[in-house]
Amino acid sequence: MRSDQKKVTFTQAARRAQIVTAAIEVIAEIGWAQTSIRKIADRVGVAMSAVLYHFGTKDNLVDAIVEEMYRSALAAVAPVLQADDTAAGKLSAYIRANIAYFDGHRVQLAALAQLGAGYQPSDGRRFDELGMNDELREELTILDPTAILLAGQRDREFGQFSVGSMAVALRGAVNAVVEKILREPDFDAHAYAEDLVVIFNRAVAVQR
Repeated sequence: MRSDQKKVTFTQAARRAQIVTAAIEVIAEIGWAQTSIRKIADRVGVAMSAVLYHFGTKDNLVDAIVEEMYRSALAAVAPVLQADDTAAGKLSAYIRANIAYFDGHRVQLAALAQLGAGYQPSDGRRFDELGMNDELREELTILDPTAILLAGQRDREFGQFSVGSMAVALRGAVNAVVEKILREPDFDAHAYAEDLVVIFNRAVAVQR
C-alpha cells in the first residue's frame, strides 16, 4: 500500500509539473487573455477535469506557475553563488548566473510578462505575492545581493558606498535584461553580463 501511495504521489507531481509547463507555453504563445483551461488541457493531452483536479482554479494554476519560476531560478542561481567564497566572486556570479537564467528561460519570461500585464488575482493579492509562502520567501533571500555587498564591506573587499542604493542599482541593471531579451531575440545577454561585471566591480572597489 505504501508503495502504491508513493507511486501515486510521484505521478501526481509529474502531472502537475506537466500542466504547469504547458500553461507557461500557452500563455507565452497566445497571451493571458486568450488562455483557457481547455487550451492548457489540450496542450497536455488531457481532459479539462484533469487540470481542475490538480489545481481547482486558474488562480491556483497561476500560483503554481509563479512558484515554479521562483524555484527554477533558485535551482539555477543559488549553487553558483554558494560555489564562490569571496564577495567579489559572488558579485560576479550573481550577475552572470541571473542573466544566464533569464537568457535560458525566454518562454518563462514571456509568460511572466503576459501575466504581469493581464492577470488580476481574484483575492486582491499583489503580483509579487503570487506563488509565495514563508518557506519559499526565506529560500529566496539568497538571491538578494544585499548580503554580498555587506560581506564585501565587512571583509574590506569593497569600498564604502550605500549598500541599499547599490543593491537597487544592481538588481535594476540585471533585471533590465529581461525587456531586452523579450524585445530583441538576438540580444547578446552574455556580453551584457560581462559588461555589468566590469561596471559593478569598479563601482564597489576600494578607492586607492
